[in-house]
Amino acid sequence: MSKGSKLIVGVSSLFFATAVWAGVPADKATIKIDALDGKKGAVEFAHTKHADEYKKQGDAKITCKDCHHTLKGDEPAGDEKVALCVSCHVKEGEAQKEHDGKKASFLGTKKGDKFDKKTVLLHANCVEGCHKAVKKESGKKITSCKVCHKK
Repeated sequence: MSKGSKLIVGVSSLFFATAVWAGVPADKATIKIDALDGKKGAVEFAHTKHADEYKKQGDAKITCKDCHHTLKGDEPAGDEKVALCVSCHVKEGEAQKEHDGKKASFLGTKKGDKFDKKTVLLHANCVEGCHKAVKKESGKKITSCKVCHKK
């Protein structure tokens, strides 16, 4: 193989890898999650750190689909749109939306005038689904409320 063909193969491989996994868009590196009014305030979510540096249980890579569950594969393919939670999940009292014939759960339900943290969708997914699983496996507490909630 000549030097020219090696370069073409290398560039093609680089392009293919970039097309398959482009990573978190720069404007989404850190996102503010403030869909619900909670007493602890909004969450500053380190999107890029979660995607690039952190691992889930069993030392596996966190994929886009782990959070964006409507994706067809682990990562967005082609022109596939990555939906925000609030595209389907709404505040209690708003009309529920459907996805694939099922009603999307509420972002959280209220107990009196406060949200019941056990029902807050992101809390259930992040804390119960990931953070506690990592703690159980590694024995390390990986965060406290104040690390994410910046009120």
